[in-house]
Amino acid sequence: MARRAFDRLREVLAALERRPVAVILGAAALAVAAAFGLGDLAGYHRVRHELGRLDPIWLVACFGGELVAYLGYVLAVRDTARVDGGPELGASASTQSVVAGFGVFAATRSSGGFAVDYWILRRAGEDRDGAIARVLALSALEYAVLAPAALVSAIFLTLHEQISDALTLPWLAVIPGALVAVWLTSPKRARRYADPGDGGSIRRGFAHTVAGLSILRSLLLAPPREHGLGLLGATLYWVGDIACLWAALQVYSGHRISLPALILGYATGYVLTRRSLPAGGAGVVEIALTFALHWVGLPFVPALLGVVTYRIFNFWLPMVPAVAVLPTIAELRAEYAQAEQELDRERKGRPQT
Repeated sequence: MARRAFDRLREVLAALERRPVAVILGAAALAVAAAFGLGDLAGYHRVRHELGRLDPIWLVACFGGELVAYLGYVLAVRDTARVDGGPELGASASTQSVVAGFGVFAATRSSGGFAVDYWILRRAGEDRDGAIARVLALSALEYAVLAPAALVSAIFLTLHEQISDALTLPWLAVIPGALVAVWLTSPKRARRYADPGDGGSIRRGFAHTVAGLSILRSLLLAPPREHGLGLLGATLYWVGDIACLWAALQVYSGHRISLPALILGYATGYVLTRRSLPAGGAGVVEIALTFALHWVGLPFVPALLGVVTYRIFNFWLPMVPAVAVLPTIAELRAEYAQAEQELDRERKGRPQT
């Protein structure tokens, strides 16, 4: 029964993905509903008062922060792809992956923008298991940068500011999580654990995770001249995106917020990135990030307006350049579907036609 329900869910998601305009309109409706719901909670008169204090110069800073984030992610994608003899992605393929992954396809794929990375890696010659592992490695690289920064910020705020333990203590889980990752990816274990063999979906998922973490380990332990651009790129991505959020918070009132509080609020409210969330996290991110910033000390109304402004630059504007790469991504999607069908036929022992 559970299997049938899962298959049915996949069919529904696939049907939705074939109607991207409807999904985007749905995502927009969720985002607007979340914003109005939060505005009603805060009081519309207070929101209108805050809107009257707009300082448009900070909008330029928001745009600049996202440009830095884009550049950083292009570097991270290219470097993660070539670790341990992986495919060399050109500048064009890497840029297409990032632009599409942060734009329309992040909003219309149930697997988020990471689906585009997978397609591009497959076209570059990576096999199915390798492509999945490298996509997971890219995701892990993101959090190899953000999670330690959030942990340090949580410790600092615990010692110096009155922040709820419920917000700071969970980040201590980063330490045992990192130790487990190091243990799993030791060379003598990784070769065994990263082999999916003939196991089921759980076994394959575990093997792909270990393989992805092993790729991340190779990237982090390599000399900087070999894969330093990958770590630099992931760092630039977070710096640019957090800078965009900070600038968005200055647009209306310029309320001060310390750097540790900003990082912790961002990381708590945005634990999953817009590339990994279905529909880009429309509605969910607006609510979670607004409350997270409020919990670290920012007044509720400035937090709400800042988050809405940030999401315009972080999620909605990237859909504009994504339209330019839609034809190429459509070809990738067709190639991906064909490759998956051939793989299924091979598994079932059917002759290919």
